[in-house]
Amino acid sequence: MVFSDPRSDIAFKKLFGDITHKNILISFLNSVLKRSGDAQIVDIVMNDTNNVAETTQLKSSIVDVRCTDQSGSQYIIEMQIVSQRDYAARAQYYSSLALSRQLAAGEKYHKLVPVIFVGILDFTLFDRNPNYLSHHLILDKDTLLHELKHLEFHFIELDKFNHELEQLSNILEKWIYFLKHAVTLQKVPSSMQEPVLKEAFDVLSQTNWTRSELEAYDKYLDATRSLTSQLDTAEERGELKGKLEEKITIATALLDVLDIETIAKKTGLSVNQIEKLRDK
Repeated sequence: MVFSDPRSDIAFKKLFGDITHKNILISFLNSVLKRSGDAQIVDIVMNDTNNVAETTQLKSSIVDVRCTDQSGSQYIIEMQIVSQRDYAARAQYYSSLALSRQLAAGEKYHKLVPVIFVGILDFTLFDRNPNYLSHHLILDKDTLLHELKHLEFHFIELDKFNHELEQLSNILEKWIYFLKHAVTLQKVPSSMQEPVLKEAFDVLSQTNWTRSELEAYDKYLDATRSLTSQLDTAEERGELKGKLEEKITIATALLDVLDIETIAKKTGLSVNQIEKLRDK
């Protein structure tokens, strides 16, 4: 059996963005947010109905799914596959935008509902924190009371998760193992037989994918490999010696997967030149 990589665009949205499999997302969120009892999410509405990527090219290293639970709280669930130095700042920025856009002109602040950000990262973001899952709230410095409740952030750093299959002891660990290792498995492990996990593996099984979905997935992987190859070439050269057009071509290809400063370092272009490329 062949499972697609849940970290890829089309697989991530099939897994977490399909309302017919909403119990998968509900289980994942409850485990990450450590919700239990009356605090559990029991139902969601998808805010983004475009669940299958329409393009065959790699458009962004960031893939997101957005939903609202039964209490009205909004969730942003993102997969970020390439290291981004300013990702924490970006998460706060986009969560704040999602909060501010809830109100139409003239509406009052009491209508605002919490925005909860969940970032799944294929790299290490917080060097000083050894935990693979971190929760960030706005707390009072002295009392540690949680009075400002409209924004919260949860980050899963896959690089820090090193559990072996036989070490998985709860549904959270199984979900994170699934995200990190599903693509390498040939069958559903005996220790991951929970119905919701079996359903998730079934969603990733390529035998259940349409021809167009498989073609889109293959082209996504090809685009990823192509960009990686271009980056490796740029790194081998140290500083690109070719024509300006060559530098621009590579910089443009890397805009969706690297921050501007890193692209400038790899290509020899200035930050200002790359910013102009991004604006175009």
